[in-house]
Amino acid sequence: MGLKHLLLTATAALAAPISLLTSTSTGAFTFTLPSSNATYYSPLAHIHTFSSPSFPTSPLPLTVFKTPSKLITASLLSSLSASYTSQDDVWNPSFLPGGALAISCPEDAVFDSSAADWFVKSGVKHLLHSGGIDTSTLSKSSINVLLQDPKWNLKPGLYTISFTAEGVVQIREVYRLYRDSYEAFLFGTTPVPGTKAMRYEAVEIFIPGTQDVWVPVPSRLYALGDERPLAGVRVGLKDIYDLEGTVTGGGSRSYAEVYGVVGETAVSVKRLVELGAVMVGKTKTSQFAHGADPWQFVDVHYPWNPRGDGYLTAASSSSGSAAAIAAYEWLDITIGSDTRGSVRKPAALVGSYGIRPTWGSMDLSGVIPLATEMDTAGFFARDPELFVKISKLWFEDAPVPVNKTFAAFPTKIIYPLDYFPVKNPAAQAIFDGFIATLETELGMVRTLVNLSATIAATVSNPILKNSTAFQLSSNRLAEYVSYNQVGIPLSKTWNAAFPGTGAPPLDPNPRNAFRRSVNLTEDDYQTAVTLKNEFRDFFLTNVLRPDEKTCSDGIMVLDMGTGGLPSYREQALNSLPGATALSVTVPGGGPNMPSNYLASTAGCPQVGIPVGQVSYVSEISGQEEMLPINVDLVAAPGCDGMLLALVEKLAEIGVARGVKVGRRAF
Repeated sequence: MGLKHLLLTATAALAAPISLLTSTSTGAFTFTLPSSNATYYSPLAHIHTFSSPSFPTSPLPLTVFKTPSKLITASLLSSLSASYTSQDDVWNPSFLPGGALAISCPEDAVFDSSAADWFVKSGVKHLLHSGGIDTSTLSKSSINVLLQDPKWNLKPGLYTISFTAEGVVQIREVYRLYRDSYEAFLFGTTPVPGTKAMRYEAVEIFIPGTQDVWVPVPSRLYALGDERPLAGVRVGLKDIYDLEGTVTGGGSRSYAEVYGVVGETAVSVKRLVELGAVMVGKTKTSQFAHGADPWQFVDVHYPWNPRGDGYLTAASSSSGSAAAIAAYEWLDITIGSDTRGSVRKPAALVGSYGIRPTWGSMDLSGVIPLATEMDTAGFFARDPELFVKISKLWFEDAPVPVNKTFAAFPTKIIYPLDYFPVKNPAAQAIFDGFIATLETELGMVRTLVNLSATIAATVSNPILKNSTAFQLSSNRLAEYVSYNQVGIPLSKTWNAAFPGTGAPPLDPNPRNAFRRSVNLTEDDYQTAVTLKNEFRDFFLTNVLRPDEKTCSDGIMVLDMGTGGLPSYREQALNSLPGATALSVTVPGGGPNMPSNYLASTAGCPQVGIPVGQVSYVSEISGQEEMLPINVDLVAAPGCDGMLLALVEKLAEIGVARGVKVGRRAF
């Protein structure tokens, strides 16, 4: 039902309730309210022209209430106000005094006398509502009535409204600005009106004297009545995914400068938007998703992991998304990507849920590639129920099966002796307790596997038996693709834009990777692909076999973190007793490859579940801090649905729980 608007103007003048802070050439502006400490942002306007009423030209806050009731009473209005406050972190009753209120209700609704009293008590000075409502009861408030009939339809929630001298009414959505004090974001984003939320604009509002940006967060009230399954879900997007109307930089100033604003949203992101999700900003990434330590971030500053003392690493390329989900209540999920661990390792280090789906499960058009033979989309979440829901919806129409049928959970827990026990006994106790729960509650049985010994006894290819040789071959899968699909086009575009300047400036890791890749041939790449597939076949035949009844004949347990020891963003600290370098993920001796290579090379799904935390004495704070511990579970390709069902089961019995933001996950 479109809103017909009845404008009631109070006779008593009131100072404007909005305090303008900044404005832009597009008309967007930031503001505060006298009774609120928060800062707000109103972007591009929905504009409608009609005969000019007697209304202030300066913006006023406009709240839209929606109700099916035919009797508008003070009790109903108070109930709506309380309901909005409880559901939202953007709207609050401070938007009512001196502002406008629109009520969407049945056309034959009436106001009783108590409604007028409520308007006066709440300080509402302007009223807009739908239909031919009897307003005679409002006369005792000395309100002059002016009827207008613009044909717009407003969702419940918060807006600003203003009129120009030419009779143009501007209604803008309102976003609360949150400070990104952990430097996880590059910039915020808001949907452009009239584009079905497929086109966005960057909101580049910074705090002077710091590198912090303000991230605009939409009211959750806008999703009321929206039947899409992810309506109103707030999403942070890794800066390798295209978002129409914004710049994709891939962590590179050179890349962002020469390619500029993109004209189409990535297929994977479109799917989330179609499901109702809203992108609130772009999160930081290591350059082109190449692995990098915190001190190797040059073009962008490395984000801050909020856990523990605040100086812990959040791993590599999806570190911005991981830091953000662990830091901010106002975020629901953040998008990452996983090639060789870039969702799984950050999730473990910040203590969040994370998924690497079956390889091939998402169309990655519009995403900067790293290694097409291993690249996957993934995401982070704090709540197990939301994690499962989004996983099912986002990968529902996957190009490859991800929900193979299963009649029961696997009974075998594959426990790789190459990776266990972890270095910290307290962390190992958490793993042992988790496995004991699977044994007790689900009847699973721990099965010991020595991956190195199995490889040595099974495969004939000497490269698969040599850790260094295998990792060098795996590196070629990324270096060849990244160089040919990112590096060469970037160099050509850069030189065309800036002739005579030589190669575009890059961070150390991609720069060195591109230099190593100059002499790589297509034959070299295909040899690496063949070796990867040979390992995949070995793994799925001898370690983690598909099964008709249970989908996967077992579930492998892994640690994607640092064995319960702190790993710092400051390089020198990691050589001190009790700390560890992030790359050291296996006990002494170790297998043929790091644990994060297994699912990547075999194309398997893997989920990370935060299950506990251990203490450590911080080199930064000088006191005891807490480090999160994740348990990662791996299954055969296509068994994503089975792993998600297991997460649901673990949530039912209280093992999989929601995690907090800030220094402690629990």
